[in-house]
Amino acid sequence: MNEQQTHLDWSFGLKWLLSCAIGTAVFGMAAYGSMWEAAEAVSFDNELIGVAVAGALFGALFALGGTLGPGLLLRKLGISPGRWIGYSVVVAALAMSLGVSLIFNQDFNMNEAVVSTLFIGLTFGLSLGLVQWWLLQRQGVSAAFWPLITVVGYTLAFSIVVFFSGEGREWIALSGMGLLLGAITGLGMMWLLRQETAVVT
Repeated sequence: MNEQQTHLDWSFGLKWLLSCAIGTAVFGMAAYGSMWEAAEAVSFDNELIGVAVAGALFGALFALGGTLGPGLLLRKLGISPGRWIGYSVVVAALAMSLGVSLIFNQDFNMNEAVVSTLFIGLTFGLSLGLVQWWLLQRQGVSAAFWPLITVVGYTLAFSIVVFFSGEGREWIALSGMGLLLGAITGLGMMWLLRQETAVVT
């Protein structure tokens, strides 16, 4: 891998940050605006089915928002945008659907906001981190820390929505989430690629 392939300048990070922020805000609003209506339409009066469908739609749309722009940027590494985006969307949808189904009607002693933040951050961050790590490894990028980066990124980013979202503040919370997520994952990706370049050179 050479310097031209990695494109590790600050414009790479800025493009990653902005695309992640815009995508997360737009597709996040779409998720919140449609997931329960879609779930109700196909639940057939079975609440568990509705919860699973809502989780899948939530996961798919948020993953799409967070990976669409970065996936296109990673073409320079030889990574297929279709695989990066498509695998991420499918894995996140399955993980969130299964996750919300497993905890359906469970009672927690911890604060509900804390549980929601940890659950969404871990479910999203770990599932996306693992499948994206696999894609990076296939291109020869040593990305052992990528799942940790995505777990931290999604946990901290979702905390903004969980703790600060409210009526009329959805766009602000989702934009803040996207900016924080883009900053953490963008800097993390730049660090990984710089390490790879340093090893090669």
